[in-house]
Amino acid sequence: MKAVVFKEVGQPLVLEERPEPEIRADELLVRVKAVGVCGSDLHASEASWTPTDIVMGHEFSGEVAALGDQVTGWSVGDRAVPLAKLVCGECPSCRRENYSDCENSDLIGFSSNVDGAYAEYARVSAATALRLPDGVGYMDAAVVEPLAVGYSTVRKAELKMSDSVLIIGAGPIGLCVAQWCKHFGVTDIAVSELNASRLSLAEEMGANILIDGNDVDDPAAEFERIAGRAPSVIVEAVGVPGMIQRCIEIASNNARIVVVGVCFGYDRFQPMLCFEKRLQLIFAAGYRVEDFAEILKLMDQGRIVAKPLVSHRISLEELPEMFETMRKPTDQIKVIVEL
Repeated sequence: MKAVVFKEVGQPLVLEERPEPEIRADELLVRVKAVGVCGSDLHASEASWTPTDIVMGHEFSGEVAALGDQVTGWSVGDRAVPLAKLVCGECPSCRRENYSDCENSDLIGFSSNVDGAYAEYARVSAATALRLPDGVGYMDAAVVEPLAVGYSTVRKAELKMSDSVLIIGAGPIGLCVAQWCKHFGVTDIAVSELNASRLSLAEEMGANILIDGNDVDDPAAEFERIAGRAPSVIVEAVGVPGMIQRCIEIASNNARIVVVGVCFGYDRFQPMLCFEKRLQLIFAAGYRVEDFAEILKLMDQGRIVAKPLVSHRISLEELPEMFETMRKPTDQIKVIVEL
């Protein structure tokens, strides 16, 4: 099969031929139809701890091509979207069907044990795969994973309609958070962003306050100037060193800071300032099978949308060049590889 492979830190990905994955008894072989390029893949390709000679790609959907011997409830040809995690099926969490907390899991696309979906085929756990509703296409389904990260963010923030939300960063995750805030009835939703095209899209995704980070040093103060109240929730959706500390500095007393931007390096912040302001600092990575199920239902009903996030649709052969372009993005939001 064709696959795009991460060979070496800081080097372009390589298109090559690879054997099809061999599945275990409790797994599905999925013929990949659409896979999103995630910022985490870009960060991981520059990190020294990332295994080399792996296939990345964890935001994907496809068609079931083969079943493990113990798999029931699935048929070849079914349309599926999996969680980005291969689970063991044997640990206490898996026995409780709490697969998100599997103690022996492998992250698809980040592990030397399981390749990801920058390829024609991928292996997934049958227990954490969901069937696509008729109204959800493969491209939209490839955006379920970042939508689930956004959903997890507002869930862990214990978001209320009365909250006022400031989102730092209008990448795909920040934009997904904006859409969820709108969905759950929040009226004051601000997005602070440096990139003009991303900031414009934030309004379409639900933000009613747009803050150009090139011109505004303190987005929380600008939020308060416009909305007449300080943000009760600040979402850090950038993931660069120093950003958590900056959110702590601009937060008002009793605010909740939700960190969803993934910083791959070491970072420093001042806990004493959190104590003084009585802040809550929440890390929001992770999602559940039931989150995927809820999102698919809402997408099928047209109440949550993915299409506006998709800025580019490319082939697998075009991925290595696009991946390099995205190291310094211009107008890219969510790039989808279609097979």
